[in-house]
Amino acid sequence: MTANPYVFYQKNQVETADRGTLLLLLYDGAYRFMKEAREYMEREDYTKAFVSVSRADRIVKELLASLDMEKGGEIAKNLYRLYEFVLWKLFLAEKEKKVSHIDEAMHIIGELRSAWKEAVGKERVKEKDVSVKGKERQESASISIVG
Repeated sequence: MTANPYVFYQKNQVETADRGTLLLLLYDGAYRFMKEAREYMEREDYTKAFVSVSRADRIVKELLASLDMEKGGEIAKNLYRLYEFVLWKLFLAEKEKKVSHIDEAMHIIGELRSAWKEAVGKERVKEKDVSVKGKERQESASISIVG
């Protein structure tokens, strides 16, 4: 039996990703499963909705577990509260079979993902600047040595 190349790609992406990219992948996964759950719930397919809510729930719990409360300070505390709220909304969505709870959870995860993507992008630009400046210094140093 041949392995699914998509699964191989996903596994490789996760295993080689930096922390920022991993968090984006977690946000993407949570959002995707919430969206799935919402669609299933609208179709009143509560069994499939439950599976998708459970998957989103596990991802949010992973985000919660990844918080470093000592180093993260106030930001970590706020994220903790937001993740707890998302988990509560997922629980209510399942219990009450209401799409509105999923919508609230999706909104929060979507906002957090956007903010994190922006932060990761800024960090990468900063790293690229440092790398380019370091390279320029090396080139100028080699020119002055040769010249």
